Amino acid sequence: MNTEFKAGALVAFGGYAQAIVYGMLAFAPLGQAGVAYGIYAGLASALLGGAVGALFGKAPVQFGGPRSSTALIVAGSLLGFQQATTNHTELMLLLALELVLAGVFVALAQRQGLGKLMQFLPAPVLIGMNTTLGLFSAYKLLPAMVGFAVYTTVVQAIQVPAAFSVMALGVSALTIAVLMYFRAVRPNPLGLFYGLSCGFAVHALLLAFWPGELSVQTVAATPGHPLWAYTTAEISTAAGSLPDLFLNTPGLLLQLLVGAAVLALLVVLESMQAMLQVDQALGTRHNTRRELNTLAAANVLCGLALALPSSNYVSRSNAGLGLGAKHRQSEGWYALLLLLFLAATWPILPHLPLHILATAVALSSLFLIQGTTLQLVARFLSPARRRQMAPTQRFTVWVVFSMVLVTGLSNLLIGTLAGVLFVAAYFLQQQSSSGLRSIEFKPAARSRSMRPRAHRQQLDTAFEHLAWVRFDGNLFFGNAPAISIRLQDELAQAQSVLLDFTQLRYIDDTACACIDRLLRQSLCPKNTVAVLPNTPTQPLGGEGLLRQTLTAQGVAIQNHVDDAFWQIENQLLAHDTHANNTPTGNALQTLRDSHLCDHMSTSRADTFAHYWTRLDIGAGQTLFSEGAQPCGLYVLEHGQLSAWHHTGHSNERLMRFCPGSMVGEMALIDGKPRSATVRADTPCTVLFLPLNQFEALSRQETDLVQTLQNNLARELALRIRLANQSLALTQ
Repeated sequence: MNTEFKAGALVAFGGYAQAIVYGMLAFAPLGQAGVAYGIYAGLASALLGGAVGALFGKAPVQFGGPRSSTALIVAGSLLGFQQATTNHTELMLLLALELVLAGVFVALAQRQGLGKLMQFLPAPVLIGMNTTLGLFSAYKLLPAMVGFAVYTTVVQAIQVPAAFSVMALGVSALTIAVLMYFRAVRPNPLGLFYGLSCGFAVHALLLAFWPGELSVQTVAATPGHPLWAYTTAEISTAAGSLPDLFLNTPGLLLQLLVGAAVLALLVVLESMQAMLQVDQALGTRHNTRRELNTLAAANVLCGLALALPSSNYVSRSNAGLGLGAKHRQSEGWYALLLLLFLAATWPILPHLPLHILATAVALSSLFLIQGTTLQLVARFLSPARRRQMAPTQRFTVWVVFSMVLVTGLSNLLIGTLAGVLFVAAYFLQQQSSSGLRSIEFKPAARSRSMRPRAHRQQLDTAFEHLAWVRFDGNLFFGNAPAISIRLQDELAQAQSVLLDFTQLRYIDDTACACIDRLLRQSLCPKNTVAVLPNTPTQPLGGEGLLRQTLTAQGVAIQNHVDDAFWQIENQLLAHDTHANNTPTGNALQTLRDSHLCDHMSTSRADTFAHYWTRLDIGAGQTLFSEGAQPCGLYVLEHGQLSAWHHTGHSNERLMRFCPGSMVGEMALIDGKPRSATVRADTPCTVLFLPLNQFEALSRQETDLVQTLQNNLARELALRIRLANQSLALTQ
């Protein structure tokens, strides 16, 4: 009982830390949300793999949980899936499908005789496979752990210096010292447990007695199923969109099948090597057919539970393996102790220091090499002792050297690429994914202006060939060429283009050169309007260079999206922005253009026109001010008016009025003070209906006023619709 308990406890404590770190490593491409996902996926994999192995497996001292190689494959799959979709629900469903397929592939491989093949491999080959696994797991894991550290910690520490703590490094150093002592100086099967306990204890004391807040990188999330955060409707919608996703992304299905096949291959190889190590140390012979079926069942369950793939593995030290007898109690103790350890640490899980967990797993990976095999290698290197070795022993060493050379190079390459992958993923997510926000054809947005209905209908037709290109983030040498090529392809049919740079934070000379080439080769500068940000608090880096590029190509530049849409609309209508046409002098025609006379007979329209007077307003003159008492209704006959609203220390333009527009109509409805100031942009002529004249009209022409009120209601409904279109400018 004591030895079985120690064997189970040894791997349970190590498996706990390993599951968390490998889980976060696998889901690192999802950013901060991936930390919470990874904790759940790693721990669920360890619990499911251990429980299924204890119930159905027969190999002694067999344990379940995630491995570093499968975690890296899952991370690569997520990065690949993100090229097809960025929806987390869809990503999780794709990953679950890949994991289930991996379990099915393991079962199919067993039915094709893989178990028998593994059972009859020569002993030297098995020893060589196991030795190279131990020798290079550390080197395969090290670059990935460095990449993971850069991805989750170093970059954040640079951006937020308060997140960097010398005290945290001190705790990690103490943990390393204890681990090294119990793994190298005085090997102990519970050395990993002692090291973790020491690190956690010191960390807890610092949290309790350290004055102020202790800045460390912690797990910062409790484990939860990644799909629990979503409603049933969201999951159903994501599941329903998967067929379209496969149809619209031709390579997605192949990527999923290849990922599942690679996961199945790694799970089988790692599990077989681990069980061969058991046989070598304990002199047993396991049933590979039963173990592969158990492994397949465990991984199908892990896929359905959205956990990481589970491999069968053994204690991370030969001393610990020696404690395990040929019975199965150690497997049960492993699953039970892992569950109890998780339950005990659940309340403090968000505060567990990430640096201690990562240090423990990385350091433990350095002690995977079998001592007996190293003794054979040492004897082989001595010419005198080499002659005393049996032929099978010398052949074993040659196999080890060959596999070290071949497997070592591949593992080093894969590990280095994985580390670079995580570092590159961060910068690509922060930089390359930005730059281009959207390309919207036939945008719903319009300028804040009141135009005649005929002009609005003309603009609706002309906007079918207008493209609104919105940039955001950073536009630099890393993403500008690709964005330029995309714009060149997609804007080929556009006749007018609005380039919106208001959300851009930085642009370099390479990006400006790409924009210059785009304007010269694909776009017509005369039909292109650019919008540059007008925010002194957050200036655009490289704005001077961008402005110089646009000006050299003859592109009009505005400081607000509304002004840009106004200019484009005027270009499409062949109007000058400040057109100054002579007034017609026909009040009745102006009222008909405003649609106030709709559904009126000719006689009533003539009667209605007699109540109006004509006023001339100079450029810059105020028609009425915000807060003033209402005096009547205006209709613009000639020129341009603008409504302004005072906000804080600035004035915001609410609306532009073109000839035929009503102004101040709310005075006839609610009688409340003016809500905005209306000022003339150009010399204007307006028709004015005083409030007392409207009251007289109400008494004398009841039917006419009823028709007028209906026309006003339709005009207000139209203005609400136009206001909704203007809201699109701020989206």
